Amino acid sequence: MSSHKEEEASQDRIDNQGLSGVFIGLGALLIVLGALFFVGQSAGFDPGRVGWPFFVILPGLAVSGVGLAAGDPTGKRLTPLGAAVTTVGVILLYQNTVDHFESWAYAWALVFPTSTGLGRMLYGSLRGNKEMVESGGRWALIGTALFVAGAFFFELVVGIGGFGIGLVRYGWPLGLVILGIVLLVGGLLYRRR
Repeated sequence: MSSHKEEEASQDRIDNQGLSGVFIGLGALLIVLGALFFVGQSAGFDPGRVGWPFFVILPGLAVSGVGLAAGDPTGKRLTPLGAAVTTVGVILLYQNTVDHFESWAYAWALVFPTSTGLGRMLYGSLRGNKEMVESGGRWALIGTALFVAGAFFFELVVGIGGFGIGLVRYGWPLGLVILGIVLLVGGLLYRRR
């Protein structure tokens, strides 16, 4: 009976060490960030103008890190959440850098289901949870397909970002022809079954 209590106490110490490591890492990160901001402010650099998306990226990375360190069941929820927040920050960094905020029309697919799927894959692979890896992979694949289809439609057909390559005028007819071909081929393949 006492060996069972000793095992529990040992496991509690291991859990506490992992959690304290997260706090130590986050504390060190905040100290480094604070020092960098201090130096930047002293040199006249305004990080808010260009670097504000990092105020989203860094907390997302922190939430992912806490999720990876926490274990089940908390980690299962926090890691994909942190991945989604980090992805929002990365998208905002891109959009802020190139002034392409209209890409939100399709970039949402990178947040959910793509990044949450990648978060599930990461957590599942580190914890040996094959089901999480497989479902996360499906989510990421679906999200990537939605992103590519949305980017094609909104950028090339509609031309929301001004990056159209002449498909604005011919995009709708071309889209109808492609959809017709897909339906025709799908119908023929289904009939052969």
